[in-house]
Amino acid sequence: MSVDVAYVAIGELDKLLAQYEERLRGVEDTWKAFVESSQTLKGSWDGDFMRAEIRLQQIEGVVAELTRELEVLAAKRELGLISEEDYAKLAEESRRKIAELEEKAKSLRDRLDQIDMRIRYAWARSLTKERLSKLDLVALEKKVEDAYSAGAIDQNIYAKLKLEIEVMKAVWEMLNILEPTR
Repeated sequence: MSVDVAYVAIGELDKLLAQYEERLRGVEDTWKAFVESSQTLKGSWDGDFMRAEIRLQQIEGVVAELTRELEVLAAKRELGLISEEDYAKLAEESRRKIAELEEKAKSLRDRLDQIDMRIRYAWARSLTKERLSKLDLVALEKKVEDAYSAGAIDQNIYAKLKLEIEVMKAVWEMLNILEPTR
């Protein structure tokens, strides 16, 4: 084989590798933007999720209150404190409001759950070995357990935090498997 063939091979290989290095830089820049954006999104969502939960609980509280008012109306009718006609009109209006609020609450709950799942998925995909190496997941898990035992967090928050810790552990294990051996 002549030296000229070797130089042609070097040139072609150098050109091919340069193309892939350039494409990898583009992917890495895109990945970095995705990671930063996902982490920022998750951070803001954690606070807003709790506000959304509180709002849903308020809607559910109004539904419960309307249901109690409907029971009071029925009792008033039984006692003769309101006419059958007034009862029918007021009860129908209350039932309509209850149905409307329940439907809206269900729709909002479904959207909230869907958005939460999508954000959690993006966040899990954005976890990096560098970021996870800064966390002591065992200590974090103990803090969550202690907070729950002390009553500092409710069962829903506890379950959410436990799930997030499990995701971080699983991603850590996967990233360790994928680590280059060189």
